[in-house]
Amino acid sequence: MEESQSLKNTAREILAKVPAGEKRELVAKSRWTCDSQWMMSMVFNAGWDIANKMNLQVGQAVGKVEMFRLMKVLGLNKPKDEKEFMMLMTLAMETFTTQDYFDYEFRLLSSGKWVGIIKQCYAYTKVRSINVEKDYECGCFGLRAGWYQAMGLDVKEKLIKCLKDGADQCEIMVESLAFPV
Repeated sequence: MEESQSLKNTAREILAKVPAGEKRELVAKSRWTCDSQWMMSMVFNAGWDIANKMNLQVGQAVGKVEMFRLMKVLGLNKPKDEKEFMMLMTLAMETFTTQDYFDYEFRLLSSGKWVGIIKQCYAYTKVRSINVEKDYECGCFGLRAGWYQAMGLDVKEKLIKCLKDGADQCEIMVESLAFPV
């Protein structure tokens, strides 16, 4: 038992030397690797239609749980206005996505209307690398739907541009962002 505790302590000392950002990136990449492998296993066993449908369902369930966890660990409540909403979205992106594979920004266009711009996307990079982008449906819509559920918001999104369709970036419009009074 003493040897086991010694190993744990040594492991923790070694990990303490790794910068927090590198640890976060390691965990995020592991998550996306799991997601990629799960998706391709679904494709091989059930086909693209079922895999895409399930990817959206799983993404939504995961997104809801991860946003609840993020809000809890940061001591944040459901957003009451656009500023709090945008901060939660940015916190989620900075927590759950890999910096190496995502380049994004949010722009507030007018009250209740904003656009998310993705210039580089992990999923798109991977599906393009194996030449299946025409078959893949973006799971990020499910993930964000889960985030919105956890925030207690009914959010409507509209895809304006998509990397998969040959655009230089994805643009996702949020047109009816309303907060409970």
